[in-house]
Amino acid sequence: MANTLRNIGKGLARGITADVLGMPVDTLNMLREGLLSPAAGGNPSARVLGGLLGPVQQTGSGDWFAQQMGLPQGEGMAYEAARMISPSPSDVMGLLRRAPIQEIMTYHGTPHRFEPTPENPLGEFRASQIGTGEGEQAYGHGIYLAETPDVAKQYKETLSDSTLMVNGKPFVQGATDTETAAIRSIAAQGYDNAIKGANQMLEQGADPTWVKNYMEDLKRNKGKSIEWNTGGSLYTADLPDEMVDRMLDWDKPLSEQPKEIRALINKTKSMLPANSLDDLGGDLSLLYGKDVTPSQFLNTWEALAGFRGAGEKALKEVGVPGVKYLDAGSRGAKEKTTRNFVVFPGEEKKVKILKRE
Repeated sequence: MANTLRNIGKGLARGITADVLGMPVDTLNMLREGLLSPAAGGNPSARVLGGLLGPVQQTGSGDWFAQQMGLPQGEGMAYEAARMISPSPSDVMGLLRRAPIQEIMTYHGTPHRFEPTPENPLGEFRASQIGTGEGEQAYGHGIYLAETPDVAKQYKETLSDSTLMVNGKPFVQGATDTETAAIRSIAAQGYDNAIKGANQMLEQGADPTWVKNYMEDLKRNKGKSIEWNTGGSLYTADLPDEMVDRMLDWDKPLSEQPKEIRALINKTKSMLPANSLDDLGGDLSLLYGKDVTPSQFLNTWEALAGFRGAGEKALKEVGVPGVKYLDAGSRGAKEKTTRNFVVFPGEEKKVKILKRE
């Protein structure tokens, strides 16, 4: 019951209509009016609500509930609706004690437009289409999502049939390779991020002469209108927070993963292909040692099993739904970091598409 109430709350907070939740709008409104109206003072459920609200707030309000849940004012309607259908004071009190529900809005840029399905007119993610976008799959085998729309837009624009426009005119090729790179970088990530990336190149040992010319080309094009006139689609999708909590952190070795995740990883030992121990020279630490990175873990699993996505499949079966990793703009940053996510095959149905641009 508690999960059901929380899901209803999440849905209403996100603006989803009552019929999507399987509840007629009239029924929802009737519950609200009946249980929160002062005229329902004799109703046992109304008395429960009245007792929780206290002597002053007898009829309740979205703002009051928002305050109780630590949310901004005006966002309490979801919790108000959840309390309206709660069958007992204990369910209501349990919801009041819970922390606010965190919505993880993510973005997916693609050259494709998903076909509508009976479940969602905007379409759904399909494991069978993994690899048909960029195809690199550098952070694991799965469906890639970004925490920031700019990252997803970059993939949409890069992968789609596009025309790069500079001050309203098509840009084809610069006089030098650094000029072309500068124009494309500004279009993809903006001038400030492009300069930041150039400085990171120097720190990482890139050719200083090339980077110097590249930075000069960036500065020459500062302030120009540079953008892609592109096709493709940008999708906004709801990634359940409970999935994120159980994801493998790509930027940490196995020993630094949360205790619960380490326990799940260890469960995959019983799923290793036959002769794996022999292939590892009798040393399981090559796969499960404290210094092993997620990249090494997945690559080794793939080599042992002989097929792409073997490690991801094993992790999914023990309860690890994917990978999370810092995006390019956040690596080395100390604050305001943002991430990308990889949802393993078999988990994609849990990610709901909310919007297409």
